Amino acid sequence: MMMATVLCLVCSTGLTAQVISFSMDEEAASKNTPEGWNEVQLPKDLPTFTESNTFYITNYGASTTSADNTTAIQNALNAAKNAGGGMVVIPAGEWLSNTIKVGSKTVLHLCAGATLKWLAYGDRSTTEGNNFIINNGAPTDVVIEGEGNTSIIEGQGGLWWQHYKDSGVKRGAMIRFGKGYRFLFRNFRMQNAPGTNLTIGQSGNGSHATVHDIEIKNPSSSASTPSHNTDGIPIWTQYVNIYNCMIDTGDDNVVTDSKAQYVHVWNCDFKAGHGASLGSYTQDMHHIIYEGLTFDGTDSGFRLKSNNDRSGDVHDIIFRNCTMKNVASPISITCWYDLSYDKLKPETIANTNTPKTATTPVYHNILIQNVTATGYNNKNSNDKSYNGIYIYGRPESYVYDVTFDNVQISHKNGVRLFFCKDIKFINGCTFTRTKDNKTVKATDADLSAVMENSYEATYSWNKESSGIGQIFAPEHASKNTYNLLGYQANNPTKGIYIQNGKKIVIK
Repeated sequence: MMMATVLCLVCSTGLTAQVISFSMDEEAASKNTPEGWNEVQLPKDLPTFTESNTFYITNYGASTTSADNTTAIQNALNAAKNAGGGMVVIPAGEWLSNTIKVGSKTVLHLCAGATLKWLAYGDRSTTEGNNFIINNGAPTDVVIEGEGNTSIIEGQGGLWWQHYKDSGVKRGAMIRFGKGYRFLFRNFRMQNAPGTNLTIGQSGNGSHATVHDIEIKNPSSSASTPSHNTDGIPIWTQYVNIYNCMIDTGDDNVVTDSKAQYVHVWNCDFKAGHGASLGSYTQDMHHIIYEGLTFDGTDSGFRLKSNNDRSGDVHDIIFRNCTMKNVASPISITCWYDLSYDKLKPETIANTNTPKTATTPVYHNILIQNVTATGYNNKNSNDKSYNGIYIYGRPESYVYDVTFDNVQISHKNGVRLFFCKDIKFINGCTFTRTKDNKTVKATDADLSAVMENSYEATYSWNKESSGIGQIFAPEHASKNTYNLLGYQANNPTKGIYIQNGKKIVIK
């Protein structure tokens, strides 16, 4: 992790605050914007930080011996906002607080050895539903940063998890900015969140966020003392970059939900958790890339899930260059969220005549490329919910145009396909079902040797040398031009491109 070049000093009240070095050069060089996308905007026009606009919380009455530093920390944040911008410094030590609000052009800096600790369950003025660190109005240009994994935001989630399990108590996010734009979160650790950890956006607001070098740690959902619904980074807005993070938690590691658009997640390590997820709320969700991820013991890898009361058109999704080890469900795409396979009888579902509505899931134009999954052998020997590949559409809305490009999966169980079409396996895909040691190679005719079950499903197995043709030419944008990796090409030069679902050659 990148460290601040000047470390904090623990200050006593009244002492001159030391100025902290600050730069965003690394972020500017690491944007990694996919072709055809607008750049994620970083905070800008922040003031030069001097002694006059560096605000240590100790100078506002905060103390490591205080049972509640909310007022002191908020007063420091208000001083930064009122100064037209400033840096608020949390020195080394443990600082208890309830909800704090961050305004425009503010940097909240946690020193090495600093722990900002949310008041425990029962010690808060508002016990349900409040968040910890939130937006003050609709701020712009906000940075929350630390100096590495000893800069900690602690949620004290244990009692919250128990009360949630017993009574469904509402729990807030550790960090959530639901309004404003241009946010940067970097170089700190989050742990023991009561609910979600770093939630970005709300109803499409709170856009243009960059997250990197964050560690998130909560007990897994299967631990002896589990955390519940402690999503690592949920996203409900547009234009988000996430990279170089380690997430080990009790629910989705990173998840995009309704209004998530132009989201790029790369070079992250996922431990316990429910994987690189999309949904279950999937309205107005498109242009999402997960790439360069490693999964170790995660429940799921790529997981797209929703239901017919909360979805819509979901398209332009890429999951590529990822490695999975001991992942229970490497690829899972379902339009039946919260219903396991044994409760979904396709013959019965086929006769339901459910009408298609504006909230019916419509999944299409999905690319899964250069992915390997190995090592999963046993979680529950009788549980058919864990499959190497699982796609379950709806009779009124098939999942379609999903391409597996150079995907290599070895899994205890095989493949299940229901209510889907135009599923393509290309460029040397292989599948090994380890429970009976059956392997389907690229030279074989089809997946029948490892197919657990299928119903109303069509696919092609390694029949094409290129299958990118129609993946990223959505019906509503058929005049756009895309390169063979699926990115929109605004000013195409010489090469092969896709336009209106067909290949074109520009000489």
